[in-house]
Amino acid sequence: MCKSKLTVFDGGFDMKQSLLTKAVTLALAFCVSLGGFSVTRTKTEAPVHAEAASDLIRNNTFWKDTNGNNIYSQGGGIFLFGDTYYWYGVHYSGAETYAANPTKKNDDTGFKAVSCYSSKDLVNWKFENNVLTPSSKNFPWAYWFGRLGVCYNQNTKKYVLVAQHNESVLFASCDTPTGNFVVENIQDYITNVAKQGTGDQTIFIDDDGKAYLICSNKGGRGNQYVVPLRESDYLAAEPAVRVANGHGREGNCMFKYKGKYYFCASDLHGWNASHSYYMVADHINGPYSQWYVMPGTDEDFSHVTQTGFFVTVHGSKEETVLFCGDRWSDFAGNGIGYNQWVPLSFDGDVPFFNSMSEWHFNAETGEWKVGDGNNWILNPSFDADRVSQTTLAGWKNSGSGNSNASGARTGRFCMQHWSDSAHNGTMYQDIKLPNGTYTLKAWVKCSGGQNSSKVFINGYGGDEKSVSVNRKMDSWTEVVISDVVITNGTCRVGLATDGNAGNWVKMDDLSLVKTADYEPEPIPDGKYVTQLQVADYTNSADWSIAENLQVGDKVFGDRDFTFVSVPQSMQGAEWIRTACDSKKYTDAEASFVAGDNVTVFVGLDSRVKPVPAWLNDWTLTNDTLTDDGNPVVTYEVYRKDFSAGETVTLGAVNMSSAVNYIAAVTQQQEPITEINYGDVDCNGTVAVADVILLNRFIGEDTAVTVTAQGLLNADCAHDGAQTPEDSTLILKYLAAMITYEELGTQS
Repeated sequence: MCKSKLTVFDGGFDMKQSLLTKAVTLALAFCVSLGGFSVTRTKTEAPVHAEAASDLIRNNTFWKDTNGNNIYSQGGGIFLFGDTYYWYGVHYSGAETYAANPTKKNDDTGFKAVSCYSSKDLVNWKFENNVLTPSSKNFPWAYWFGRLGVCYNQNTKKYVLVAQHNESVLFASCDTPTGNFVVENIQDYITNVAKQGTGDQTIFIDDDGKAYLICSNKGGRGNQYVVPLRESDYLAAEPAVRVANGHGREGNCMFKYKGKYYFCASDLHGWNASHSYYMVADHINGPYSQWYVMPGTDEDFSHVTQTGFFVTVHGSKEETVLFCGDRWSDFAGNGIGYNQWVPLSFDGDVPFFNSMSEWHFNAETGEWKVGDGNNWILNPSFDADRVSQTTLAGWKNSGSGNSNASGARTGRFCMQHWSDSAHNGTMYQDIKLPNGTYTLKAWVKCSGGQNSSKVFINGYGGDEKSVSVNRKMDSWTEVVISDVVITNGTCRVGLATDGNAGNWVKMDDLSLVKTADYEPEPIPDGKYVTQLQVADYTNSADWSIAENLQVGDKVFGDRDFTFVSVPQSMQGAEWIRTACDSKKYTDAEASFVAGDNVTVFVGLDSRVKPVPAWLNDWTLTNDTLTDDGNPVVTYEVYRKDFSAGETVTLGAVNMSSAVNYIAAVTQQQEPITEINYGDVDCNGTVAVADVILLNRFIGEDTAVTVTAQGLLNADCAHDGAQTPEDSTLILKYLAAMITYEELGTQS
């Protein structure tokens, strides 16, 4: 049972015209979905059936409830009441039509009901009730109804539903979250809002339980507002606070993360998708930052959605924000499914959209991970662009004849190579992904007659694989490239055509899915570092075990800068050259088994703050390393002793604005029980070689190493340091000017 505290923000939806009849077509807000990794856009993916509870969230499908029926919930929000999540949204007549035959958009925005679903885990949803319908008590005729949320009022002990109704805001209430709501009020105007009607609205519940309407204005989309609800009963909107103006926005919604408020919205693209925007502030009424595009939303326009609402889960291990995007595919014809959800990542105050087709989520802990069946191609069905384009979202091209086209296998658009003259072009996508064995699939149609045309994958660490498609194919035909073993964490996927005038080839619904995990080549054991296992498979090829750490050594396996200073304690050590890009890995990066009783040193970028928790029981030394990067990095050195056979875990940095760490390993020094003065090289005798070694050490010759025992033996002057005076005393002893006893008692 999930006890996590939840803050939810729903995303409503917005009328584009003043509609006067039920049959009017609404040009509405657009949707944004989950995302941050890569996308799976196979529009014909099988629906999710609810045979058993699962932690898997799969996008690009028409979601099913626990009884196997379609979930119809658009333009709504999720709210935590007690220990149960309740998801409210609108069931439109056109949603049923499109789900039954998702090949053509429709204009049927007829309001059927506000549906309510419940869940303990935010993954499996039980249908509870149609809590508001056109036949509900006091419900007036509506040519438009949507963009809603529900809040609980402590004073009245009632649940209050707030939604757009025609040009106004409707308020309804109920004694229970799943009962039949009764309309209580319709408010035509909100004080301080420019004109009648909200331009997309959602409900935000702050940590103190206060409820707010987040919106723009229907007649002034360049104004964004935070509107408190009347605290006594939540049945009316109080005067609004304008928090931004100057940029037209819709899909207005809000979330709170680690004490900061994020006001989010999308472009004015109607039913279509766009990248997502955010402003951030320390207080709900601002002042807010400027608008920023949320990283990760450009490549597939927020997984082909519009900002819908957010869910902030305070799990036992992670605070996680879910981006719940509305894909208005029923009215835009842009793909399969209406609800597309993904988790956000954060780098400081900056949220990142992880675009995924499937992922696992644990609402109790707040943890998530990419699903095994995730499609790593972004915008694989070419529905992110809402208009004709020659350069498509997430894709690059070269040459001529590149475009999107209608007549897609699913949705509105597909990729096309065509020209009324001879053309030679390539459209491709460069993808970063975990190493492993993958299968590439694509659907194609072709006129035939090209000199050549191929679907290809290359740049993955092996020879290019391709399938020729320059033959007549009147119907959509699937091509498959299997057993692609990716070893370098990247690949390029695309279509290349050398065509004659009038030739055409179309491609749609690509997928690149991992079929087997990567089994990296074992890293040969060192003397002290054995059984090194790198968990970050994507960058594991750039990890290695090296000998004799010195100034001038290359710091990382995937960077060219070198060390310009190495402390005495680490010089000559066996060491692990890591991959700098492993800094972004979210779990422990690697582990090894100590081949002897060892001391392990970790050099950590001084910019990594707070220091990762796995270093809490390590000792911070006074030593540092530096490199010649741009900028120069100083590495603070931590140390810890391990016994032979003990496993050493090297944890995560999980920070993109720093570099990774390196690790050095030396044999543990035996406890020093006796000092042999003058024996700097610890070979049992005092000789000129000891003077030479000591002088080189004093002169900071980085090519020499003096052990801890040798440093104590060299301190003949008993001043706690190694100085030329010590060298002079050793020379006096060698010249018989003082006795050995005198050598050891000088001061």
